[in-house]
Amino acid sequence: MNFNKKFLVARKIGIFVLTAIIILSPVVVSSAGLVPCGGNGEAQCGYKDLIIMGGKIINFLIEASVVIALLLFTYAGFLLAFSGGDTGAMSKARAIFWNVVKGLVIALAAWLIIDTILSVLLKGDGFRQYVPL
Repeated sequence: MNFNKKFLVARKIGIFVLTAIIILSPVVVSSAGLVPCGGNGEAQCGYKDLIIMGGKIINFLIEASVVIALLLFTYAGFLLAFSGGDTGAMSKARAIFWNVVKGLVIALAAWLIIDTILSVLLKGDGFRQYVPL
């Protein structure tokens, strides 16, 4: 019995690591365009480059959260579809659905609030030229 428990834990860890590798492998490839300076003979990065990089990071995190939400919706859908009338599995799937919806709403609301604040604060001739919104 103890062997089966260890095997299940090792299997879950293996699935988690494989999923993390699959999800995070595009990050390594796409991070080449993350830093907008330092290439093409540029010696130093400036304030403008820092703001542009921050915007790219925020946009990437929003896109990644949407992809993760879709994966969790799919997982919860499979749990719900293959629950076989088990009320425990159905309630777990519903909980996953609602937690993903709440998390996605919070992430998008946070992005909207930050975007609104930045567009109000950077309105005018000051820093607006640095922010590609």
